[in-house]
Amino acid sequence: MRTINHHPKWLKQPLRLTEEDRQNLFVVLDNFFSCYSLQDVREMLWDWLVTALASDSSNYDNGTDRSNLIFLYENLETLVEAAYLLMKKQESIKNNKEKAN
Repeated sequence: MRTINHHPKWLKQPLRLTEEDRQNLFVVLDNFFSCYSLQDVREMLWDWLVTALASDSSNYDNGTDRSNLIFLYENLETLVEAAYLLMKKQESIKNNKEKAN
């Protein structure tokens, strides 16, 4: 894990989302799924997991494969941040409705 993620001010704040992303979180979903099909993500995550946990050698021996894995990681982190903000927004809407009643 990157040490930057342990900074106290950043623990519960998105780091990768641009201001444009924050204004329209569904753009993040669109960008992610324009890069990857659902099956692509499943296969890459499975390969990543198996390589990390069960292999003495790496499936990521060349630069392109490693670069693709880093790109996937960055996009997954952005996707998770967008999902987090969507959940917070939904939670806020729910709380406002409860207060109004």
